[in-house]
Amino acid sequence: MVRRICKSVALLAVVGALGVSGCTGDAPSLPGREPRVKIIETSAMHLDRIYPSMTGPGDRVLVDTSDVAWITAFRTDVIDTVTEESMGGEFLCHSQLQIPSGVRLMVTATGYSEVRLPEGFGIPLTQILSGSRPASRGVGLYGMLLNNHEADIDRHGKVRATLEYFTDDDVGSPPFLKKLYIASRSVNVEDLEAYTPQEGYEINEDVTTHCVLVEGRTNHWIVPPGRQVTRTRYTGLVPVDAMVHYVAVHLHNHGVYVQLTDVTAGQVLWQANVVYEKHRRQIAKIPVYSDSEGFPIYIDHEYEVEALYDNTTDHDVDAMAMLYLYYHPNGEENIIYPTELPPG
Repeated sequence: MVRRICKSVALLAVVGALGVSGCTGDAPSLPGREPRVKIIETSAMHLDRIYPSMTGPGDRVLVDTSDVAWITAFRTDVIDTVTEESMGGEFLCHSQLQIPSGVRLMVTATGYSEVRLPEGFGIPLTQILSGSRPASRGVGLYGMLLNNHEADIDRHGKVRATLEYFTDDDVGSPPFLKKLYIASRSVNVEDLEAYTPQEGYEINEDVTTHCVLVEGRTNHWIVPPGRQVTRTRYTGLVPVDAMVHYVAVHLHNHGVYVQLTDVTAGQVLWQANVVYEKHRRQIAKIPVYSDSEGFPIYIDHEYEVEALYDNTTDHDVDAMAMLYLYYHPNGEENIIYPTELPPG
């Protein structure tokens, strides 16, 4: 029997040296330990037709992180470059902070435009970058737009990101913040005409893993009209035993939920249920999990990520299901990310 312990029912490219963007705000870091603020913007991107998810214009800029040691929040908005007003979340495909190897440190996407870590936690950027050569310590902002509804559009938009952070001097020694690291996991499907589950792997009759892949990518696939459940199992979901304090997910329109299950323990750890706009099939919100106490995750347990799509149209739609876990190592280990692209 599977038990549920956490549930929310309200329900990515190398950094190019394309210029440095960002202005630092005057918000004091002490007293009161208020974060510093940095604004970063991409260049203008032209929306002139329908752009489904993962097909819209994108841009990268290098971020000045010379004084950024701990990141505590990252929020993004799509701004009309003529009016300087928000265009709304429906035009944001995704945006992310990346190191040169392509590892994403923070991600926002359709349905959630902000990552705000629980109070007392932060991404330890100085430590993450310390193992790389100085020339490879850049952090980039990547933003991509989309347009699912306005066929006659002719607008230019840019992604404006707001970074909240502390310097090493702000947090002191030992630091008053606890470190969080990100683990990105996706639901993956198989490009098969027929599917036979592996021995001992139980699935419901509504599970479909024989899908048409988009550009050959197993984490981007086509959903025909109707309901489709996909599942992927992982061991070593995170590299050490840890506590998860923040979770966000990425789904396309027609996604219903993403669920994380500890198969070994028989527990549903968390489920994000998508909230849609009232009068059209457009994601309005995907709730996130945020808790200073968190829930445990173990390196030797088996986990399952499950996604449900319900395609209510009369034509195929595309799908993805990404899970972003922000975790604190139980043993206070420093997690090492790849900092440069592998050869070739």
